[in-house]
Amino acid sequence: MGADGSWAAFSTEHQLKRAGHLVTAWLRQEYPEPQRTAGGDPYSSDVEKVQYDCSKEQARVMLVIYYTENNLAGSQQSEQADLKQVPWDPIVPGTQSEFIFHWACGTGSAGPRPG
Repeated sequence: MGADGSWAAFSTEHQLKRAGHLVTAWLRQEYPEPQRTAGGDPYSSDVEKVQYDCSKEQARVMLVIYYTENNLAGSQQSEQADLKQVPWDPIVPGTQSEFIFHWACGTGSAGPRPG
């Protein structure tokens, strides 16, 4: 993260796939300062395939593709998760994850929806 703790995340609704109470989304993230993978390799942007359980308010990362440069440029490295092994993480209130969860599950993406 940058000195001010900022980074940018991007996604669009056409990248969402719904199956019952599960929603899968592709999230792109850009960092002002290089980050490190679990293996210690530097990266400046990434794309994550995240699955959200809208009924249980939890999420898990299914796939991450790391890029050495911003704007998904440079060399890339991917980490595919074994879904039998990946634990679900609770959505923590007040975090960026909570904002994205509500957007993905459609419970607060653009404020109240007309009834």
